[in-house]
Amino acid sequence: MQESLHKHLREAKSRFIWLRGSPGMGKTAISMSVASALEEEDILAASFFWDKNQTGTGLDSIEQFPSTLAHQLASFNKDFKASLIRHLQHPALALVQDFPLEKQMKALIIEPMRDLEDTLSSGKFIIVLDGLDEC
Repeated sequence: MQESLHKHLREAKSRFIWLRGSPGMGKTAISMSVASALEEEDILAASFFWDKNQTGTGLDSIEQFPSTLAHQLASFNKDFKASLIRHLQHPALALVQDFPLEKQMKALIIEPMRDLEDTLSSGKFIIVLDGLDEC
């Protein structure tokens, strides 16, 4: 299963993989294993694993997600970092941390990524998210 997912993610036309199933079926274990392998290959741009049982760690809520993801992406890719900085220099984004989460995602992730079409389609910029149903 992990090898199949990894192979699929390396194809430029593959944009998303959605693992679904009942609780306890191993989705998180598979996601973590795939993320670990991608990190070893230096193509894991970011990851986030929500866990409602990790109270107080930031993993139990979506509040820190946009800024955490933006930080990881900027650390991984200099072009994303430059794009993020350009977007954040806009005066209207001075208090982006106070925006509703949807607007934070747009300002910190979506808009900066629009400048990276070639990079994103290369298959060398993969994001693994787990536990979306828990947030």
